[in-house]
Amino acid sequence: MKPYSGKIQMQPGVELFTRENIHSLSWPATLDGEYARNYLLPMMMNGPEMYIKNVHNTRLMIARVDDVIIPLSLSDFHPQNTYTVSPYSHYVSYGGYEEVKHLNNPLLEAFIRAIMHPVARYFRSADLDKVVYVNNYLLSTNLYPSVSSGQLSVLSEALPGWFPDRAIVFRSIDARKNPQLLDILNQKEYEPVLSRQVWYMDPQEASHTRQYKEDVRVLRKHGYQIVDGAGLSDDELARCLDLYNLLYLEKYSFYNPQFTLEFMKLARDREILHLRALKRNGRINAVMGFFVRNGAMTQPLFGYDTSLPQEEGLYRLLTLITLQEGLLRNLLVHASGGVGKFKKVRGGRSVIEYNAVFSKHLPVRRRRPWQLIRAISSYAIPYFQKMDF
Repeated sequence: MKPYSGKIQMQPGVELFTRENIHSLSWPATLDGEYARNYLLPMMMNGPEMYIKNVHNTRLMIARVDDVIIPLSLSDFHPQNTYTVSPYSHYVSYGGYEEVKHLNNPLLEAFIRAIMHPVARYFRSADLDKVVYVNNYLLSTNLYPSVSSGQLSVLSEALPGWFPDRAIVFRSIDARKNPQLLDILNQKEYEPVLSRQVWYMDPQEASHTRQYKEDVRVLRKHGYQIVDGAGLSDDELARCLDLYNLLYLEKYSFYNPQFTLEFMKLARDREILHLRALKRNGRINAVMGFFVRNGAMTQPLFGYDTSLPQEEGLYRLLTLITLQEGLLRNLLVHASGGVGKFKKVRGGRSVIEYNAVFSKHLPVRRRRPWQLIRAISSYAIPYFQKMDF
């Protein structure tokens, strides 16, 4: 994309940085600040597409509020964009067309697909994808740093002034981990819109379940070695990437982030993800990668060899490793969405995740798509909860 040409008016207590002035940013001397630098600086300088190849028409910026770093992504429509930068891909391409296959109801599937066609055309004509995503690391789940109510207020008020032609969207907000953020944004007239249902797992609680103990037995039975990703070779990283692709792209959806080998190298060399692999007889058959922020961890990288027999239990073994890492660090595990019944028997508890949207500064035609999504959300949320998605 072209360099940002919008007029940036500085606000007291908050600064905005683009690729053009990023080197003037004084990065906070904190763990979160160091993580943000290791992750965001390469993506801003080299372009995010080098690391996630289905991030198109997207520009990264950074807001600094005191000693807190908040990444911003500005995207324009592209039909192959990952859903992490595109509300159109999230609600139409992925959620509207692909996720309905999990309903196991052909008639309902056909009905939903039929009504999605005019909805898709409407969303494109109304520029749904003209957004700023807040705290967006371009991953399926974005954990929030520790941030005060005052810092949130300053940031939320500054954003519409910086980006008067775009909807402002705070991603990955829920009442379990972000109740304060949700309350403050509600006060600032940000409207919560359904994103998905996600699951949290308390490793301490999970370790006492029957399923956890059974998973430990399965790990011993199959003789896998747990390998720290810091020592993986480039060829082994390529194998790990293939395993992620087998699960998240080929089995689920190509609208999930399509990581590149450069991303995997960044994960290993800059520790933007802690990688763990399951290895047996010299071959890696499963991998997970997690990061930690503000008392929680989440795993945007998860994959295994889907050609191996289901009896290998590789998904459950990756979940076991995740819980063990959380137990070791005394962290809450954000287990993302999907396979709810599997997570539930391991102590998982679900919560609705929202996108908090501010569009009051936009023309009526630009606000209406978000109003429609919010109206549909009121019907979808009870269904999500009932079906344990």
